[in-house]
Amino acid sequence: MVRRARLALVAAALVALGVPPPPCAAARALEWYTAWVSTAYVEPLSNRTVHGSTESGRYGDSSPKESARGHVGIPRGASPRHMEGCAADTDYDVPLPPGGRGSPEGDPPTWIALVARGGCTFKDKVTNAARKRAAAVVIYNEARFGNSTVSMSHLGTGNTVVIMVGYPKGIEILEPVRRGIPVTMSIVVGTRHVQEYISGQSVVFVAIAFITMMIISLAWLIFYYIQRFLYTGSQFGNQGHRKETKRAISQLQLHTVKRGEKGLDVDVENCAVCIENYKLKDTVRILPCKHIFHRTCIDPWLLDHRTCPMCKLDVIKALGYWGDPEDVLEVPIPESISGSVSVGSLSIALQDDDRNEVSELSASSTNESVLQCTSLKEDAGETTALLDVDASNNRHGEHLSNGNSH
Repeated sequence: MVRRARLALVAAALVALGVPPPPCAAARALEWYTAWVSTAYVEPLSNRTVHGSTESGRYGDSSPKESARGHVGIPRGASPRHMEGCAADTDYDVPLPPGGRGSPEGDPPTWIALVARGGCTFKDKVTNAARKRAAAVVIYNEARFGNSTVSMSHLGTGNTVVIMVGYPKGIEILEPVRRGIPVTMSIVVGTRHVQEYISGQSVVFVAIAFITMMIISLAWLIFYYIQRFLYTGSQFGNQGHRKETKRAISQLQLHTVKRGEKGLDVDVENCAVCIENYKLKDTVRILPCKHIFHRTCIDPWLLDHRTCPMCKLDVIKALGYWGDPEDVLEVPIPESISGSVSVGSLSIALQDDDRNEVSELSASSTNESVLQCTSLKEDAGETTALLDVDASNNRHGEHLSNGNSH
C-alpha cells in the first residue's frame, strides 16, 4: 500500500508539473501476472511420488496468460553454456515415462523447455525452444538473484507461454531431469499485480522537474529581496528628504482669513489646489512667490512636488534647501507684512493677529520683491501675488505701530 501511494504521488507530481511520461515507460506494461508452477515425479529409489506447487513463476510481458502442461525438457549438453539454450540448433532431452512416446495418432508428446537465464536475449531462447515444438518455456534466474524474478520482453514469440522462476526453483526442477527422471509440470495463471515501481527514466524526469522548480523559486526569491532592499533604501532616503521638506514648509507664513479684510471677496476668490472659495477663519499659507493657498491643500502638495502649483517655483530651493547658492531664488520671506496682498482679484490683509510686530522692510527691498514676482508672473503665465505696498505706507504703518506700542 505504501508503494502504491508513493507511485500515485509521483504520478500526480508529474501531471502537476506538466512532465509527459517517457515514451518507453508508457509502452511498458503497468501490470504483471504470477504463475503457479506444479511439478510431480516418481523417485526411483523409494518409488515415492514427489509433488511441488508454488506461486513462484512470473509471466513474460509478451506471453499469453494461459495454462500449459507437459514433461520437462532441458538443453542437451554438460556445460553451463548449453543450459542457456542460445544456439539455434539446440537439442533438448525430454525424459518420458514408459509408454509415453506420443499419442496413438503419432503426435509428439507435449513438453516444456527449462533453460537458464543469460547468454542471449529472452526472445532467442523462446524462439529456439519453440522451433523444437516446446509448448512453453521456463527460464530460471541466475544464482545471484535468488528467488527474485524480473520482467521479460520477448516480442515476436507467438503464442508460446513464457514464465520465469527463481534460481532455487529452477535447480529443484533441473536435478531430477538431469538424472533422467520424467518430471511433469503444469503452469497455471496466478495473481494479477499492478506495477509497483517506477522506471529509472521517470525518476530522472521527476528529479529534473523538481530541480527546475527549485531554481525558478530561488531566482524569484533573490529578485524579490533585491527589489525589497532597493525599495527600503529609497524609502530611507525619501524619509530624510521629507523631514527636510516638512521643516522648510513650516517656515512659510500662515494667515487666518477674517471678515472685513481689504479687497477680500470670499464668495469669488478660491484656492487653486482645491478650487473652493476661501471662507472665514480658513488658514492659508503664503509661498515665497506670494501665491496663497489653503494650508490643508498646499502642505501635502509641497511635500510631494516642492513647487508652487501656479508658477512652478521650487519653494524648497527658494527657502535655501538642497541647492547651490546660485540656484536658489532669493525671495525675501517677511515674517509679517502690513498692507494688502492681491492674488488676481483677491486681496487679503496680512495683519497677523498673533503678533504685534511690523515688518521693517525698506522701500528698496519692497520694490525688489515686486520686480521678482512680476518676472515670475511673466515666465509662468500664471496669476502672481504682488505686494501693494509703497514706501510711504510702510513708514506710515511704522509710526502707527510705534504709537500703539506706547
